[in-house]
Amino acid sequence: MAIKAVIFDMAGVVLLTVKGNFNCLLAERLGARVEDVARVMSDEVNDRWDLGEISDDEFYTHLLTELKQPLEKKSILESFVIDDFYVDQELLQFVHELHKSCRTALLTNFPAHLHDFMRIKWKTGSAFDHVIASCDVKLLKPDPRIYQAALNILGCEAEEAIFADDRLINVEAARAVGIRSVHYQNREQGIRDIEALLKTG
Repeated sequence: MAIKAVIFDMAGVVLLTVKGNFNCLLAERLGARVEDVARVMSDEVNDRWDLGEISDDEFYTHLLTELKQPLEKKSILESFVIDDFYVDQELLQFVHELHKSCRTALLTNFPAHLHDFMRIKWKTGSAFDHVIASCDVKLLKPDPRIYQAALNILGCEAEEAIFADDRLINVEAARAVGIRSVHYQNREQGIRDIEALLKTG
């Protein structure tokens, strides 16, 4: 069956940190331990942030309190989420090429500031037909319902879509609902694997 849509994760695929990974860089910026940052960034309050149930300020307060850091460091967090990320322009060019023959989308666990930041800082232009974010659909990857929501928005069946994500748990969840999926580890490998699936489609 022909591929009608290619779906990309945001952070770790399209959106990259200036060095290292998210948790390591945030720990460095705050002067905190990586394992402590990882714990807080995977807790229930972080999920509520990604679902749009609490504000950036509320989550920053929670994060700094859990890390036993002064609340004055909120300014570091506000700068971090804007200045320490960039869009992979070479991958974006690949997405633009895909867009000539199929629909494209972002599927991301992200808090409500996503849309403002994409407009102001993380500009992706017309590369994506849809931005499907947890804060909008009130679902989180790897919940199978978020993949079905994406398919519904894109107007295609699972076997007509490709999904790329850097987190294996999300890739396996997409595969479980029938979406051909790529465990994205770097641009070269990710593009190669997506192109291979397009050929088999």
